[in-house]
Amino acid sequence: MAKRTAPLIERVLGQAYLALEVMHYRVAEYVGPGAGCHLTVTLRHRDDPDTQEVVEARGVGVVDALFHGLVRHFAGRYASLDTLTFTGFTVHGQMETAGVASGLDAEAKVVITVHNGHQDALSFEASGRSTLAAALAAVLRLVEHFVNAERAFIAVHRALVDARARRRPDLVERFTAELAMLVDNTNYEQVSRRLETA
Repeated sequence: MAKRTAPLIERVLGQAYLALEVMHYRVAEYVGPGAGCHLTVTLRHRDDPDTQEVVEARGVGVVDALFHGLVRHFAGRYASLDTLTFTGFTVHGQMETAGVASGLDAEAKVVITVHNGHQDALSFEASGRSTLAAALAAVLRLVEHFVNAERAFIAVHRALVDARARRRPDLVERFTAELAMLVDNTNYEQVSRRLETA
């Protein structure tokens, strides 16, 4: 589903598409009673490498810390992130990518699965020679997708309102179809209410 709507989201947002990547991170994780993780991640915009953002996060582990850190970083602007439930986390060693006899340099493929507001399963994955870096990249792709999907939903919703006001049935039909595709990502009921009262 995420792959199906990705081209529409990219087309709607154009230059406004948010594309982030992890530059570097520091993690301190404690074990035993009261265990937890403290994470500092520096992100950069793929289209503008000079633009950097730092996310400070805490959680029960790296994935939990980064997800909740990103939600806080975006200051609650994206209600669709609150509709997600994590339902799967797998790590698979891609041993065929190993370059040394021990195989310890093989890539790890991390897959994170979430249920959206419609209880549909969506998966996001990343691979790398560092399992931790791959996990961070997968979480970033997940958050990036839902942030951009919500921003695209808002843009198309506004275009639809404008098309109705201008009595453009051709555009109304187009934007209605695009909204129908975008709502497959998650439930935008809260977002729609906010737009109607704005």
